[in-house]
Amino acid sequence: MTLYVIDVTVPANTPEDNPVVEEIEVEGDVVTRVSCHFPPGCRGFVHTSVWIGHTQIFPRPWPETLHGDAETIAWDEFFPLPKSPCTLTIKAWSPGSRYPHTITWRFVVLPRYVAMWWWIFERFISLLKVIFSVREEWLRE
Repeated sequence: MTLYVIDVTVPANTPEDNPVVEEIEVEGDVVTRVSCHFPPGCRGFVHTSVWIGHTQIFPRPWPETLHGDAETIAWDEFFPLPKSPCTLTIKAWSPGSRYPHTITWRFVVLPRYVAMWWWIFERFISLLKVIFSVREEWLRE
C-alpha cells in the first residue's frame, strides 16, 4: 500500500477561472481510498477537484467540487489508473475568501492484484447478504 499526500495552499480570493494547480505523481494500478482535509476557517469557500488530463475524476460527476470546514471528506474508491506512474492534477480555488488556506489531499494506491482481491471479497460478502437476506442493522446488534 502506498499513501500519497499533498498539501495545496490556496491564496485568498483565488477565482475559479484561475485556480491553484498542483500535480502529484502516483505509482500503482488502482486508487482505493481518497480523502481531502479542510482545516477550520475554510467555511466552504475553498473548492477543489482532482483531474487526469482534461477529465475530472474526484469528485464525480463534473462540475461537482469538494468544499468544507474543519472536516475530512474521505471515501473508499476503486479507480483504475490509466498508466503507472500517473500524474494527478489538483485544482483549488476560493472566491470570496479573505485568508489563504491549506487543504490536504491523500490517495491510497495499490497494485491491481491487491486491489482486486479486496474488491472481489467485498462483492462476495454483498452477494451473501442478498442470498441470506441479512439486514445491515442485524450486523450491528
